[in-house]
Amino acid sequence: MLTVGQVYDHINGFAPFETCESWDNSGLLMGSRKTPVKAALCALDLSRAVFEEALEKGANLIVTHHPILFGGRKNLCEDDVNGSLLCEMVRNHMALIAAHTNFDKAQGGVSDILAKWLDIGNVRPVEGDEEGYLRIGELGYPVELEKLVERAERQLRTKVRAYGSLHQTIYKVAVCGGAGGEFARLAQAAGADAYVTGEMRYHDSFDLAQEGFATLQCGHDATERIAVGQLAGLVQDSAKANGEDIAVFVSERAGFLIG
Repeated sequence: MLTVGQVYDHINGFAPFETCESWDNSGLLMGSRKTPVKAALCALDLSRAVFEEALEKGANLIVTHHPILFGGRKNLCEDDVNGSLLCEMVRNHMALIAAHTNFDKAQGGVSDILAKWLDIGNVRPVEGDEEGYLRIGELGYPVELEKLVERAERQLRTKVRAYGSLHQTIYKVAVCGGAGGEFARLAQAAGADAYVTGEMRYHDSFDLAQEGFATLQCGHDATERIAVGQLAGLVQDSAKANGEDIAVFVSERAGFLIG
């Protein structure tokens, strides 16, 4: 049978875990590499609702983008929400893999998927982005910022907070899924007319707008949840590569309202 370790290795081949940031905590966070995978559930985050969905669907492997074990947790006491959830996962013999910053920056990962959803063409890494998160490309034809905002809201099913003149012309667009505010100046220097990311500081967006550079804040979750399907595809591909056929689900729940 397909094992947790084989799934991990396949994800590692696409988005090497060694490329994670030093502060990140991606990888196999729970379970054993030797555990046979009955079914898998992929989600942006691990919540109790996602855990219960995995139980309902018979999945003993959960693959998330964001790692729940973050910030140096020092115990597994059940007196808080995450501690209780993690203990229940252990009791149910579930495995957990998180692919975070390695998946953000991988070729074909979060930022590339975001660019694709926004119909940006000729997508390529941004020169000078040593960390590898940014992508830049062109729209098929120039549009006003207002139209790009409408496209982002429609495609990502979110409410966009835009900074800039609604009638300024946009052709070249840089993107970064999640919290990409720190890369806005790099996107501007790369020649983009607008920058699409999940979240950034108000004053940074305000200052850039004064300089004629538009920024679109689409929500951290909205710019990354579109990539969960790719995680599911990687799990499914790992099964096929090992001659197995298992059920792989994309979570339908976040467990709380967002936005």
